[in-house]
Amino acid sequence: MTKATKKTTKKTTKSSFIAPAALRKGLRAYVGLYGAAYEAALPVFDKAVKNVTKNYDEFASKGEKLELVASSYAKDTRKTVTDFAKARFEKRSAQLRSFVPGAANDRVAQLEAEIAKLNKKIAAKTKNTSKKATKRVTKVAKTATAKVSKAA
Repeated sequence: MTKATKKTTKKTTKSSFIAPAALRKGLRAYVGLYGAAYEAALPVFDKAVKNVTKNYDEFASKGEKLELVASSYAKDTRKTVTDFAKARFEKRSAQLRSFVPGAANDRVAQLEAEIAKLNKKIAAKTKNTSKKATKRVTKVAKTATAKVSKAA
């Protein structure tokens, strides 16, 4: 019997440094791009800073004027809104009071007072009539008043 033997061979490959070199070069280009953009924008920033510091007092006076206008507008608006809200509240509450049962009870009290006045007038006119008729009128008036009170 013959034995079959396997020979394993090791291949050594040379590792390439191409990928890291390209990556490093790309990173340098990226940083260089931002550096160039910063250098290009630097004169514009310097000019803006100079203009702001040179015109600082002018900007401050404009700001004061705007502040006065805004504060007066806010005060006027607050007063206008509160006046409007008060007027609207009074109008709505007057409308609601007409629907509230308390207002109806007040009206019932007024009607009862009117009935009492009318009963007195009737009683004064009926003095000339018989006592029997007077008793009957007062009895009817009392029952009418009781019915009105129960209805409320």
